[in-house]
Amino acid sequence: VTGVQTCALPICQAQILLFKLESMIDLVSRYFGRPSPSPIECFVVRDMAQWPAGAIDPVGAAKIANGEGVTISQTLGRNTRSIVYSCDSHGVVQHEAMHAYCAQSFGSTGPTWYSEGVAEMGQYWKDGELAVSIDPVVADYLMRADPKKELLEIVAAGQVTGDSWQAYAWRWALCHLLANNPNYNGQFKALGIAMMSGQPESFESAYGTVAPQISFEYDQFVRHVANGYRADLCAWQWNRRFTPLRAGRKMQTEAIAQRGWQATGLQVEAGATYAVGAEGTWKVDGLTDGCSADGEADGRGRLVAVVMTDFHLSEEFELGAAATFVPPASGDLYVRCREDWTGLADNAGELKLTFSRE
Repeated sequence: VTGVQTCALPICQAQILLFKLESMIDLVSRYFGRPSPSPIECFVVRDMAQWPAGAIDPVGAAKIANGEGVTISQTLGRNTRSIVYSCDSHGVVQHEAMHAYCAQSFGSTGPTWYSEGVAEMGQYWKDGELAVSIDPVVADYLMRADPKKELLEIVAAGQVTGDSWQAYAWRWALCHLLANNPNYNGQFKALGIAMMSGQPESFESAYGTVAPQISFEYDQFVRHVANGYRADLCAWQWNRRFTPLRAGRKMQTEAIAQRGWQATGLQVEAGATYAVGAEGTWKVDGLTDGCSADGEADGRGRLVAVVMTDFHLSEEFELGAAATFVPPASGDLYVRCREDWTGLADNAGELKLTFSRE
């Protein structure tokens, strides 16, 4: 579906790039359920001196001279034709080819936050891969940035493309979260199609009622993001009902090793004393024989907890296989298997938890 015109680009590199582009367009076509209506023409340039005068659009030539790329789209009636002009960086070409696919398939690329976020996703898209897999520099920037860009700043109107790679990183982070978190991914696809098709839809109209939840999950995502992170495994269980526990009563739940913070259903009170018992074993690397809720010798695999109060988390505290504890705040109790946030996918097993109030 993709045509690539090159000049003085080694044939092996051109073939690799073409394979990446065709694979990406195939994946995105299946995701949206719509193939590209026509080939995507790409001018990929390593050395402008090798191209005849006038062969490259002046706007494209200016971007290429800066080591960048641009997609120029023209619409006639219901048909849109997009041409990519790019330097020979594969990531840049893939980013621009995503713009071209969206414009040709839907008529536009949508608002800036979506357009650039999804284009950034395109260059990292791998078939069947749900884990984060991006340039480590981008992940490190997002995780270390202080202050972090707020959700409403990312989706604000009036933004322009080509502003900075840091701005693109924030847009990628939001789009990756929405596309891979089961709490929001169904709406995300429909929202994207609507916005690119010119329908009066927006982030606010699609997600306004759950904006606090998305903002919280987005904040957690950018705090822990690194290659290997799974947004689907770290999704929060917003539909779980939490209830307090009277003295002498018990409550049972389960904790799964392969997930992030999990709702226990227990609403705790600061200053009160609770007990927990955990039965069973789980594995934290897929290789060991497994461990109890006390964890391995290095601390991985230990049952830990936090309390959420009005979308704010307490400090993490340890529970283990059998413990009494006084929660640091009143709120909803969440637990998880202590593990690197990028290492959840190969965990296995679950524990049966019993809570009581003394």
